[in-house]
Amino acid sequence: MAHSQKLSDIQLHLLRFFSERDISNDETIEIQRLIARFYAEKADKLMEEIWEQKDFSREKMQHILNLPLPSSDSLNS
Repeated sequence: MAHSQKLSDIQLHLLRFFSERDISNDETIEIQRLIARFYAEKADKLMEEIWEQKDFSREKMQHILNLPLPSSDSLNS
């Protein structure tokens, strides 16, 4: 089943930009890493904001990590 989705302005811009250039495999990998780093930094910044809003600390996070996980039976009921 085909799913039709309109490309965003940035997607169109990037398609035009890269269609006009010969890009090596190494450059492709570098660009992918740049984009991944960009989104990782955004996620990290958002996580820091959430930690500040929720007043999280290492101790509080350790406590959460040590909580027992619910059993699969309790999730299915």
